[in-house]
Amino acid sequence: MKQKKLIEDEVTEEVSSTEEYVYEDDFTPPDSTDRDQQYLKASTAAEDENYVHLAALNDLVYEVFHKSRWSALGPNKKIPKDLIPFVFQDLLEAMEQKEFTIVEKFVSICDFMNVAYLKAYELIHMKYKELIVNEMDQKFGIVSKKKIKKIF
Repeated sequence: MKQKKLIEDEVTEEVSSTEEYVYEDDFTPPDSTDRDQQYLKASTAAEDENYVHLAALNDLVYEVFHKSRWSALGPNKKIPKDLIPFVFQDLLEAMEQKEFTIVEKFVSICDFMNVAYLKAYELIHMKYKELIVNEMDQKFGIVSKKKIKKIF
């Protein structure tokens, strides 16, 4: 009996709390939606171009991987730590003359093989590390701002 009364008290409190809330109708629609539509079209066009660019890169990584000698490993299998530098070297050399940047290629290969970026960066050859750092420096200018002459 006591438990039933507690349940009834909780139900009556919930009902009374919804009755106290006052709904306000303050929403006023904007005067013109032309600007919003233009922004939406512009943002989706840029996103679509980026999506197409990255999809082409992912397809290229897939094709290069399956044509390489590493296709027996398969992208879903865990790649041994000692083979990661060789896999990266083969894939990056096969994609060398393409329109993608080295950073985009690196990220795409890491995502394809399900390898952490930091782990892959630590394991890859020094030549590719320098290419990645130089490209990032050209894009963001971090190394030149710090006046660093040589990294490796």
